[in-house]
Amino acid sequence: MTATRGRLPYLNKDYTALREELLARIPQLTDRWTDFNASDLGVVLLELFAGVADMLAYYLDTQAAECYLPTARQRQHVIDLCALINYRLHGPLAATTRVRFTLAEPATALITIPARTVCRAQGEDGPIPFETLSACTIFPGLQEGEVDAWQGERSTLLYTGTGLPAQRLPLTHDGIAHGSVEITSGGLAWTAVEHFVDSSPTDRHFRVETDGLGGTAVVFGDGRTGVNPTTGQSLTISYLVTLGPGGNLAPHRITELPSPPLVNGVPVSVQVDNPIPATGGADEETMAHARQWAPVVLRSTWKAVTRADYLALCMSFPGVAKARIVDLNTDASMRVYAVRVCIAPAGGGLPSPALKAELYAFLETCRLVTVEVTIEDPVYRPIPVTATLYCTPDQSPDTVRLRAQQVLTEAFAFDRQEFGQAVYQSDLIVLLDGVPGVSHVTLHAPGADVLLLPHEIATLGAVSLHVVGVA
Repeated sequence: MTATRGRLPYLNKDYTALREELLARIPQLTDRWTDFNASDLGVVLLELFAGVADMLAYYLDTQAAECYLPTARQRQHVIDLCALINYRLHGPLAATTRVRFTLAEPATALITIPARTVCRAQGEDGPIPFETLSACTIFPGLQEGEVDAWQGERSTLLYTGTGLPAQRLPLTHDGIAHGSVEITSGGLAWTAVEHFVDSSPTDRHFRVETDGLGGTAVVFGDGRTGVNPTTGQSLTISYLVTLGPGGNLAPHRITELPSPPLVNGVPVSVQVDNPIPATGGADEETMAHARQWAPVVLRSTWKAVTRADYLALCMSFPGVAKARIVDLNTDASMRVYAVRVCIAPAGGGLPSPALKAELYAFLETCRLVTVEVTIEDPVYRPIPVTATLYCTPDQSPDTVRLRAQQVLTEAFAFDRQEFGQAVYQSDLIVLLDGVPGVSHVTLHAPGADVLLLPHEIATLGAVSLHVVGVA
């Protein structure tokens, strides 16, 4: 008589299931092993085997999960998977704003304040540096001029080419602002590209790569796709080290010039100010954001045709946290072949002129020739909340009021609101009724559901909470 082969259910791969299956299989192998107590040496070895098998199964499952974007949990694997479809996760983003230079008296001649002029704001942990993106020109008879600036402190490194193909040079700082790396060699500038597919052997191109641990490096071509730096060639690499969200400042915070600008070698007495907030500063792109938008961008094939294409391209653009696309189907007053893009920057507030200009230039490369694209600011609509809260006898009215205020603040936070998202009375009642210590709620304002326009985002307005104890 042939012995039947035992079957092990491979879906049950945890320690307990493995141990039970192994113990159940022992009688099929031998009738002399009858002691299944935990003190038996054979059972000890069997349990050790089950433990090792449990760990191996875990690592095998994890390795398989890391091969797919929806299930990958390690940032480096998400970066590598997105690179296969030409989607690159952005690094930290520098906040951008507009700075105004004001002379002590109207200029008598053309005055040019050079690009990369450093100005500062004072923060809780020390100075917050900003750098102008371009030169500021003040014409004769005028007293002030404005220019875009972004937050960060510039650092410069010197490298020497090795002559090897696809040279990779690591940068020594963390928090390198996205899009801020610049390379020069022999007075000639190199150009940053997303890939080397379109690079010829004479193109001075480089690519910036950031790994899963936040380390940044620049990569050059191999001599066939992109110029390869020769042996001994001097390379100057500069970049901006940014605070990310720490650079989002209110207006009129940037008021310091560490050193006065020089015009024709002569210091110029000038004051600086930021008339608008500094916005758009953010940390590196999250894995959740990449999982959501990388496949959508791939489906758009990097061309803006439908509203879904515009939304995907805008949401993948560094610095854009929320976007709403409005066309004739959304707003009947718009004309055919017109698209209105409403964006909100990372961290909230209004997008800076620099961010809108960069996004517009990007969409110009993706849109159809016949389509006219405009970029607009969001409208933040404050929603006042007035309610009477009835708290239980064991709760302090002041404590309940603070809890309710905190719950409302969190509910209307920028990250939890979207363009055109209506505010319903029922949601507010459920929200306040769920506050610990609240027995029931009477909502006075808003008096009806608040329906928002496509370009509006709800924010918390004036809050009036009357707390009454219940006997």
